[in-house]
Amino acid sequence: MDGIDLVGNLNMDLVIRGFARLPGWGREEIGSDCDLYPSGQAGYTAFALRALGLGVRLAANVGDDDWGGRILGALGAAGVDCAGVERRPGSRTGVTVACVRQDGERAFVSYYGCLMDFDAACLGRAAASLSPEPRVLALCGLNALPNLPLAEVGALFARARRAGGRTALDTGWDPMGWPRTRVAALRGLLREVSVFLPNAEEATALTGLADPAEAARDLAGCGASLVVVKLGPGGSLAFGEGLGPAGARVPAPAARVVDAVGAGDVYNAGFIAGLAEDVDPEGCMALGTAAASLYISRAADRFPSRGEVDLAARAAAKEAP
Repeated sequence: MDGIDLVGNLNMDLVIRGFARLPGWGREEIGSDCDLYPSGQAGYTAFALRALGLGVRLAANVGDDDWGGRILGALGAAGVDCAGVERRPGSRTGVTVACVRQDGERAFVSYYGCLMDFDAACLGRAAASLSPEPRVLALCGLNALPNLPLAEVGALFARARRAGGRTALDTGWDPMGWPRTRVAALRGLLREVSVFLPNAEEATALTGLADPAEAARDLAGCGASLVVVKLGPGGSLAFGEGLGPAGARVPAPAARVVDAVGAGDVYNAGFIAGLAEDVDPEGCMALGTAAASLYISRAADRFPSRGEVDLAARAAAKEAP
């Protein structure tokens, strides 16, 4: 039961920073800086987990193009086991353009490319490389894999739980607008989820409830053992197993925001690192918050080590009221 099994989306991120506003149609705005990263929710999570010292087995797909090769090369150099990453012949790797506002807020436009090909058959081939007894099986970026049947995800999670593992889910935002049938199916999927990790906007989309605490309670009622809602600079809150009726809230330390693209995925990695070590929920939240806070404050070498995260978490605990 060594390492983390990770399923999800890989793509390239073109991040352009420093916008005061987004342009209207036919107009242009100029950013102050840009970078091109191997990414996707699964990619960011994998890089962050490796920086935290965990082994990672990844099931995903990329295109048979230069960007696909670049993603595989970066993941391999980081020590991620990519045996379950399929290169799709004749297909293109997806790309997201992230426009980052001066305060760190982001807006995204994406081309999914081969992510549209990640279906039940692709999951079956990729999952053959995963552990039959995972410590944690996490699926990141589910909504960026629109042709992956949720019933197949539920079956994969159920097998992992029967083998003694825990399951973690981050759907990401739904660019299709959260249709009712999709919302109902996602809520049903939570019966097989040990930890659900939406942000506040996603929790509201799944419940219709604007208050994050109320949304978390509602989602926990769908069957997830624990629901953790990420609140950005507000930290995170949780309801469910291991917590009392009031749940838990862990604030985020003050941080200078360079770029928040991928922050939620790095939070997930910190939380999953604690989950794999049987840390209590509030301790996992503290690790996630510390990891994300360090990540967003850096322009280079962004993924923090476990030592850095532990130190930041202890410092934040001392400063908490």
